[in-house]
Amino acid sequence: MRLDLHRHLEGSHSAKALLRVARELGLTDPLFYDAQERRYRAEAEVARAMTVAGPSDDPAGFVAAISLARKAYVSVRAVGLLARAAFDEAAAETDGFELRISLYSMARTVLSAQGRRLSDVPEADFAALAAQALDAVLAARDAAATASGKPMLVRLGWTRNVDSRGHFLSLEPVVREQAARLSGQDLLGIVPGASPEPYPEDIMALIERLRGVLPDLTLHAGEFEGAASVERALSFGVQAIGHGVASVESRPVLDALAQRGVTLEVCPHSNALLIPSRLSALREAHHGQHPLVALQRHHVHAVLGSDDPSVMGTSFPDEWARAQAEGADLDRLQADARRRWRQLGQTC
Repeated sequence: MRLDLHRHLEGSHSAKALLRVARELGLTDPLFYDAQERRYRAEAEVARAMTVAGPSDDPAGFVAAISLARKAYVSVRAVGLLARAAFDEAAAETDGFELRISLYSMARTVLSAQGRRLSDVPEADFAALAAQALDAVLAARDAAATASGKPMLVRLGWTRNVDSRGHFLSLEPVVREQAARLSGQDLLGIVPGASPEPYPEDIMALIERLRGVLPDLTLHAGEFEGAASVERALSFGVQAIGHGVASVESRPVLDALAQRGVTLEVCPHSNALLIPSRLSALREAHHGQHPLVALQRHHVHAVLGSDDPSVMGTSFPDEWARAQAEGADLDRLQADARRRWRQLGQTC
């Protein structure tokens, strides 16, 4: 089975899907509509505008691209329409997948598109909007799964970038209500400053409280920071780590990953775009080997993900081809993906 085990909803909105929703809802944001020529843009124009231009150690270009990909998040209906397209498109290139959603950011973006300031919205109203958005995503997943016959999981992503702790924490009962329809939790996001992969205490406390209903935990780590970030992630009892390629800096961390059976979700093209200098250094330290190959040789479980395929100009078949070109053991990738899939309660 070709299973994409690290993919984000917000980075999976294709130019085709965005334009279709923009036309249906009459959206005239400059990303979609050329006011001077009074026409909706071509798919190639939209794709070019929202795709990361090239490798850079500065994530600003990626953050800008994700912001553009969310431009059609103007209502709960729009979220549902875009989610359905993203599920359908992921199903077309995989045998199954797990897709992450950032619920706080999604609801926050809808409010912003409606011209509403978060500070003016009661926490209960924010939670209600988030609940509607989450239900729309899950309904889209269910419809797409029925239509395609392929398994699709949705994982809740908690962002590290929070501008209102009260509104953020108001989402706990929303998540509890829908926990049975989710596969687990993740901590994601990039924070500017000295520690781009922090573990905020209140967010980790929320995650820990929810582990009673969502026990499977993944954390983004070892991407923008070094092996110490992965070591911190391991202290929370994770089942998997998003990216984690910097693990190859430390033999003790590699040994801990292997001994505990933690899976690393490796996204080759994403790493080449967002951490080119770190990736180059990791290769140099391992005689030119890609970290994925080094992980496999240290008996660490590793699977593939497309991360944010639309904004990164990739696809899951492309990631598979990159892994093959790097010399990864494809049979091991398949076996590790099936193993992780079973951990998530799915049959192979």
